[in-house]
Amino acid sequence: MNTLIHTQQLNNIYQSLSILNVIELDQVMQEVIILRRKKLPSVLTQNETELLKKINSGAPTVIQKRYDFLVKKRKNETINDEEYQELLELTAYMENLGVKRLEYLLELAKLRNLSLDEIVEQLQLKPRLYVA
Repeated sequence: MNTLIHTQQLNNIYQSLSILNVIELDQVMQEVIILRRKKLPSVLTQNETELLKKINSGAPTVIQKRYDFLVKKRKNETINDEEYQELLELTAYMENLGVKRLEYLLELAKLRNLSLDEIVEQLQLKPRLYVA
């Protein structure tokens, strides 16, 4: 594109923005940020790829199923003492997974120079609750 035309278009944009109030400017800024992110290369570094794999991994299926089963038994008040002890151990395991996930999220946020909230929003993550 011709540099002169490009400069004129940018000046028109700046002039249009100057008449907006603060709330409207904030809305425009959010849209510009989204547009910018879409234009950034989507190639991840090896470190980011590994962190994302760790962040998105959960408990092994067999452990998750057993945990869910024991939680259901506890809620139904049909759990025996041995199963309850197993549930306590699995709960500690699941909580540890949550802590590790948080550590990986913090590491990724640091790599990308973002806050934890920003990285969670960027990845569109929902919290995993492991409450027995």
